Order: sequence, then C-alpha cells, then structure tokens
Amino acid sequence: MSDRPRICILTSQYFGWGIYGGFGSMSRKLAENLARVGYTVSVIVPRRQDQQPIEHINGVEVLSFSPLDISEAIRLMRTSNAEIFHSQDPTFLTFLAQQVQPKRIHLVTCRDPRDFKDWFVEFWYATPRRRLLTPFNYLTESSYFVKRAVRRAHGVYCPAHFLKSKIQRMYSLREAPTLLPNLIDVPESLPRKSDTPTITFIARWDKRKRPWIFLELAEKFPDYRFIAVGQGSASAETGFDRELRQRYSAVKNLELPGFINRFKEPERIHQILSDTWVFVSTAAREGLPLTFLEAAAYGCSILSVVNPDEFATRFGVQVRDDDFAAALRACLANNPLEKGRAAHDYVRGTYETTKALEAHEEQYARHLNHAR
Repeated sequence: MSDRPRICILTSQYFGWGIYGGFGSMSRKLAENLARVGYTVSVIVPRRQDQQPIEHINGVEVLSFSPLDISEAIRLMRTSNAEIFHSQDPTFLTFLAQQVQPKRIHLVTCRDPRDFKDWFVEFWYATPRRRLLTPFNYLTESSYFVKRAVRRAHGVYCPAHFLKSKIQRMYSLREAPTLLPNLIDVPESLPRKSDTPTITFIARWDKRKRPWIFLELAEKFPDYRFIAVGQGSASAETGFDRELRQRYSAVKNLELPGFINRFKEPERIHQILSDTWVFVSTAAREGLPLTFLEAAAYGCSILSVVNPDEFATRFGVQVRDDDFAAALRACLANNPLEKGRAAHDYVRGTYETTKALEAHEEQYARHLNHAR
C-alpha cells in the first residue's frame, strides 16, 4: 500500500448524467478534489442515459454499469485496484464491494438515510413510474443486505449532526457515526447583496420538492425579486415542469432560468447566491441539502419546513403549518442578512472545501494505518 491510497467512490448517481441531485453533486465534488491533490480516484455508478462505460473527467475515471447487470458491477469491483471503497450513501453496491473485495477498506457516508416514514413521503409524492420502482429502490437502498453492509463497514460517517442518532438506530450500530463534512466552496468574504430583497429556490422540480409553493410566493410579494432554479428530473415530470412554467410565466418579479450546471457554469450560481437574501426550501422531506450549505456559504438566510441541524431556526425561520408567506414576512423583518452572516461563519468553519477535504484525508489515512 502507498502512503496515499487509491480511492474508489461507490455512488448511485454522479453529476453529469441523469439525475442532478445532491448525492451526484457531492460524489463528483469529492472525487475531483481528491484527484486535484494527487489521489488516484475512480467511481463506480449505475449507467445513465448518454453515459459511456468509461469516462475520464477532471482526473477521475468514471466506470458505469447497466443498472440491472449485477455481473458487470461485480466485474468492475473485482478489477479495481482501489485500497479504499467509499460509498456515498449505502446501497447494494456497498454490500457487493465487501463481498468482492473483502480485504480492502470499506467506508460509508450515510447522506440521507430513509426510515419507514421517509419512504412513505417518497411514495406519496412520487410519479406513477417512481411508485412502481419504489420496491426496487427499497431493496437497493434499505434491504437487509444494505443494513448488514453498513454494520460491517470499517467506518460509518454522516454529513450532519442530527443524522447521527437516526443512523445508529436504523443500522443498529454500537457507536454513532462520525461527522464527515460535505465539501462546500465558501467565498473568502461575503458578497454584496442586491439592493432589492432577492428570494431564491434551487432544486429539482419534483413533486416532493413542492416548487409550486415558491412560485405562489412570488405572486404574493410583487415588490421582491424571486428566482426559481431547476427543472423536472424525469420524463413523467416534464409535463409538470412545463405546466408550472406556463402558469407562472406572467409573474413579473419571478425569474425561471431552468437547470444550471454548477460544474460548467459556476459563475451563474455564484451570482444568484451573491444576490440572494433568503434561500427557500419547500421540500416535504430532506436530509441536510447541499443547497442549504451552499446558500449559507453566501450569507443567505434559510427559510424551510425541515430544520436539519437547526439551520432554519438558527439562520432564518422554520415554516409552521406550511404558511410560507408568514414565515417570509417574519424572516425579512428580522435581519435576514445578519442571520446570513452567522450561516456563512458556521459553514466556513465546518464545511469549507479545504477543511472538509482534509477531514476525508485524515479518515483515509487512519484506516490505512490501521490496515497496515
């Protein structure tokens, strides 16, 4: 084994193809930053539309397999020379890797563990196609084999404090997982905010995210600027996406830029978050979304129903009884920029890219030394 171990990231999605969610974004961010500082990094991921079996992006080798071809996934793992397999949320891939490469180091970051209540919310807001896929998704993400793999991992981690007890309970762990922060680019100094209060939403336009609530807010507050970034992620939601855009296209204070690729167009996301006073999440369920951390890094106050690690109550307003209008009035009346500065300081001290990357490196080195 070398001093700098070879890393293989196992993930259900990788930003660039198919679903553009937080798992895929964080997987890519981690992989590319590890490669940037000299690690040999590979990724194994189910193949999405237009994705080739082997892709090389920014120093990372991305290997994909047909989602229903377990033998192809096993072949990729068997031929891998990685010393550490790091799952970005546990799936059946985590279990397979432990079976195929039992002498390697296996680490798991539980990003958004779903208990029965979470699966019910997913099912409730899912499209008909996704409801049909729910049993398959449950088996690949929450089955006995996945839970066993988490318990057998050499190290279990999570990106938020509030997840620790939930993960320990769900997987029957002897100890709570260790915090392993997400990698967040934090401006060295807070950007100057726009003169007009700007309210922003960034998420997939899936029904669980409930984007229509944000669009309705824009109608109720014509004196403020609203920006809704994102689009529907599945063919069944394309019509839903189009319907919402048509319905709210006449709202003059509402901007609908669609999907923005944060890896290809970082300056657009930078400008939007620099202007933003209040970041709004209308989702019915979340872990600790990357968008919370990214918005907080830019000094945005947080307004949300969910309150992971008390982000909404500490750095903004938690919405009660789905009354977003009342919550937004309260947020704007109570120094949102001051709360945004506090959010910036917290994220800078915990999740800033260099610090978070060093935390990952420390864990890799610790497990490598133990293996020796």
